[in-house]
Amino acid sequence: MPPATPSGTPKTARTQTSLFSFFSTPKKPAKKDSQDALLDDTAAMIDDAMLDEVAQAERAQNQTQGVKRKSQPVYRDDSDDEPSADDGPDDDDGDDDYAPDRAQPGRTIADSDDDEVLTDAVPSPPASDAGSEPPSPAPKRHRGSGSSAKRMAASSDGPALISMLSARRSKLPAASSDGSALMNMFSGGSALPTSPSLARTTTAMSSLSVASAKQQRAASFAKKNEQRYAWLEDVRDAQGVRPGEPGYDPRTLLVPRSAWQQFSPFERQYWEIKSTHWDTVVFFKKGQVSELYENDASIGHQEFDLKMTDRVNMRMAGVPEASFDHWVAQFLARGYKVARVDQLESKLAKDMRERAAGARKGDGLVARELTAVLTPATLVDPALLAHDLATYCLALVETTTSDGSASFGVAFVDAATAQFHLTTIEDDDVDRSALETLLVQLSPREVVHVRGPGDVCAADADGMAGLTPATWRVLKSACTATTDFVALAARREFWDAATTRSELEQADYFDGAAWPPALRRAADSPKPLALAAVGGLLSYLRSLRLDRGLASLANFADYAPTQAASSLVLDGPALSSLDVLAVAADRGAAAAATQQQQQAGTLFALVDHTRTAFGRRLLRRWTCYPLRDATAIDARLDVVDYLLAVPDAADALTDALAPLPDIERGLSRIHAGRCRVADFLGVLKGLDACTRMAATLQRTADETPAQPLPARIAALLAAFPAAELGAALADVHAAFDATPAAAEGRLVPHAGGDAPFDEVCAQLSELDAWLDAHLREMRTQLKCSGAVYRHMGKEPYQLEVPAATRVPSSFLRLSATKAVARYWSPALRDTVQRRAEALETRSLVLDGFQTRLYARFDRHYALAMRAVSVVAELDCLLALARASATLGAPSCRPTILRDAGAGYVEFRELRHPCVAPTAAGGFVANDVVLGSRTPDDGAASAILLTGPNMGGKSTLLRQLCCAVVLAQLGCHVPARSAVLRPVDRLFTRIGARDSLVAGRSTFMVEMAETAAILRHATPASLVVLDELGRGTSTHDGEAVAFAVLHALCARLGCLSIFSTHYGLLADAMHAHPRLRPMSMACAVDEARHRVTFLYRLVDGIAHKSHGMNVAAMAGVPLPIVHRAAAVAERFEAEVKGKKLLGQPEKPEQTPDAEPEPPLAALSDFANLLRMASLQSAANSDAAADANDPLAPVAGTQAARRANENQYWRCIVDHLRRSALPPTAANN
Repeated sequence: MPPATPSGTPKTARTQTSLFSFFSTPKKPAKKDSQDALLDDTAAMIDDAMLDEVAQAERAQNQTQGVKRKSQPVYRDDSDDEPSADDGPDDDDGDDDYAPDRAQPGRTIADSDDDEVLTDAVPSPPASDAGSEPPSPAPKRHRGSGSSAKRMAASSDGPALISMLSARRSKLPAASSDGSALMNMFSGGSALPTSPSLARTTTAMSSLSVASAKQQRAASFAKKNEQRYAWLEDVRDAQGVRPGEPGYDPRTLLVPRSAWQQFSPFERQYWEIKSTHWDTVVFFKKGQVSELYENDASIGHQEFDLKMTDRVNMRMAGVPEASFDHWVAQFLARGYKVARVDQLESKLAKDMRERAAGARKGDGLVARELTAVLTPATLVDPALLAHDLATYCLALVETTTSDGSASFGVAFVDAATAQFHLTTIEDDDVDRSALETLLVQLSPREVVHVRGPGDVCAADADGMAGLTPATWRVLKSACTATTDFVALAARREFWDAATTRSELEQADYFDGAAWPPALRRAADSPKPLALAAVGGLLSYLRSLRLDRGLASLANFADYAPTQAASSLVLDGPALSSLDVLAVAADRGAAAAATQQQQQAGTLFALVDHTRTAFGRRLLRRWTCYPLRDATAIDARLDVVDYLLAVPDAADALTDALAPLPDIERGLSRIHAGRCRVADFLGVLKGLDACTRMAATLQRTADETPAQPLPARIAALLAAFPAAELGAALADVHAAFDATPAAAEGRLVPHAGGDAPFDEVCAQLSELDAWLDAHLREMRTQLKCSGAVYRHMGKEPYQLEVPAATRVPSSFLRLSATKAVARYWSPALRDTVQRRAEALETRSLVLDGFQTRLYARFDRHYALAMRAVSVVAELDCLLALARASATLGAPSCRPTILRDAGAGYVEFRELRHPCVAPTAAGGFVANDVVLGSRTPDDGAASAILLTGPNMGGKSTLLRQLCCAVVLAQLGCHVPARSAVLRPVDRLFTRIGARDSLVAGRSTFMVEMAETAAILRHATPASLVVLDELGRGTSTHDGEAVAFAVLHALCARLGCLSIFSTHYGLLADAMHAHPRLRPMSMACAVDEARHRVTFLYRLVDGIAHKSHGMNVAAMAGVPLPIVHRAAAVAERFEAEVKGKKLLGQPEKPEQTPDAEPEPPLAALSDFANLLRMASLQSAANSDAAADANDPLAPVAGTQAARRANENQYWRCIVDHLRRSALPPTAANN
């Protein structure tokens, strides 16, 4: 191929080789008459891409010298009249490129295999002799275009590098006398050498100039922007407050007025958005690239080594649009918020809109809009959600009273399902127990609160004064290390109750319908704290562009952290110490671990055999709230037994559930109109599968009459809306063509189903027919039967003819090779433009059809959710059956007692459900019996547990609690037999731990948890306390332990296991009528200081804890162990002969004097008189509780006001058993 020569066409007659550039006015080059201007021009030419070309071309020349290379055309769409990182052949700025594989049948379309030489779009030269060869135009270059090998025109008499430098040289400005070495290299007066040796010399010179060119470019950029962005050196928020000053708002940025005056149109568009999202990484979509600017570009470069350059007067980095989700996930994982600014139209659509409106051509900017702000707690896109469980964003307001108690308004949302919950916590104690329970249950990812003065709350009736230090301590200790706290300005950003009412009415989230009942109750409450919390949450979601898409579903429900009326209450300490939801770990490890790692070994992981995402979320709620009603528990157990007995039904259910997508989240996305077509089709397919699954389950039951369906499954199948859902799905399926939807990801209506779509399709058919006719006409006119259409990038339908073919002078030549040339005739050019506009119109029509179809399906949201709820419950029941089958032997169905009364549990050969399957050498099972099965059997309700260190006491406590949770969840338990009366609350005080974040010592944590037990326990509760009192001195700890144990046995009567190492406590309480002393057995070798743990629960008291033996086993040096043993013997000798705790010293008495009763008995009688006085003063309050045998003395309300929680039945029974002989007491 001969060397490329410049075209003789004047520069002003040429335009960029882009379809859209043919219909726009070319810009005039700016005048450059200074050295700075020369440097600017050099920077514009010698960019990183060009420098990379030099290095790549040198390597390519050395490897393939003399080999011809293909060169592909390069097109750029300057949608914003600004350079962009996506300038290249794949940049379409959102418009539809022609795809050859979608060509209409019958049209002649060929793909070129010849070597290409890209030319400027110029009118064709005059016709010449057929044998003459038209001149080859010079290749046109663009910044940021594809690889150098594809952009170079091969030269027959010189290396590729020299050809490229020759093409570049004609575009560089002449160097001044003091110009740079790089300019001199390109502007030498003589022709560039072509021999290999001289080429290598020139290449070496260019390599040496690379560093100089980069330095000049960087210096030019720095000089130009030194003053332009000087204001970023002094960052302030919108109110002028600097970082670190009180009241600073990190979300906003103050942009000086002088800066606005200097901005280009695109800079103004950018900073209008960025100035209100300063703490957010903002991605700007430009064509097929999402770009970061200024500080965000620096973050991308520093965190992920994204290549950073300078464009549009700002630092810039970019990522491909196809990998946007990946990069968003990376930024979110590093703790950044991410905003997405979408391009709402293509350049062609913008021109069409302006022409239709009769407006002047604008500033070149296409319309963009902030469409989403992504935070870890508010992700809704399935591609970004890391797991199936709910992730909550929670808003919190607080008011306090003079006694230290607090009331809270709480609202939280799972953004992926658009499910809102709200609650009011009234008169929470000083330890914020109810709030702690809620936080442990939810584990919120973000907490939105009112920004107070230094985050210290003052008395404020509407909760707009921030949070108290006590609440902050609970938030820091109960939330995870990854929880983000978002502070909003009171009333302006975090709406109070009155503002929330006004905003709800003005926004009309519910389209004129009545407010959801839960929201209406919160608004009508005399203390509308929950409504204020909803206001803070909605205000925050509005800033994230999520409020309407989530709130308009009207999924608002009340939330009770304890649900005491219907479920077994598990408070925060119980959930944590029993590893119900997450294994207790240090905060750093918990933050670094994945959710699966945190759940490993938990009770939830044991039962989580669900097959669907929405079933898993429901099962987690079940695990937090085990059942309390015996009938409901037995109903679940019946289903478990049925699925274990009929494996065909279980297998059919498993196979049907496994492929289901997350329909619940998909329905929320469809309502918001942000659902991908593939996800929409998945939801439809999933609902179809649900319908078939219900039919299959019913058919399986009909085929096995010996095993009828359990009542719960029958009720679920009866509630499944099979007919209505089938009709709704048929209606939606009939609206679009499934084939292109699955293949192309576009919802296309059937012919005749959408008038606008039919109209634009008719227009496209007419244009295609014209193109076919025009091709035949050109073949005749040019006498060239081989003329075909070529589709080159964004210039489709180029008429390709042999290079020697004479064409009219009005034809516009677009590109050529040495063999062929390609043209547009004037009529063809106009038709191609009209066809491009028709394709754009078709795309807009299809977008509108998709929106209408989503809205059409969304009318069936409630119907679809009914089906999802049924399937989710079936999934959970199947999971309980699968979990029951994995417990090993022995395991059994627990027997649930339905009679009302005090608590009772009986487990034979009980094992720990989570530890036993992995225990090396097997797990030692034990029998545990607590309480009375009948009111008069006189059995002990408490166990005083002693034994050696590491003897298994804490494990026994945990396995009993876990077995109770499993039984009331509706699952089998790992025991030979199990009988229990449903427990109403489960309390734990296990393990020694402090709370540095909350500012509480180990003993303070113990006492706070013990106080909650004494306030809320009932005779139907189960309480386990492990070594209470260890955090203080021995005498204080022993005294506290004695008083608490006495209260549990003599005044509350709850089921309890009290583990201790206090020997005097065991001696003092072993004869208590409601207490049974037991211990963990062991075998001791005193000579060798060795102890063998038998892990067997036996009757009696262990008089030693064998701490010295455990110390020796742990590796403590034996001399220290021997010395410690000697000191321990001396201590024991000193206390021998002292009176047992609780027994007063006896004064001298005459022979006929009656013995004084024990101190404990005197305390019990005094307490009886005090309770009688309280009962007498609160008769009116007690009336409502007169028929409740579990109601406290004086009634629930009076007992709460008096901070007394005691029960007549327990008090009287304890006194009778203590004062009378055993035989009389039992009668």
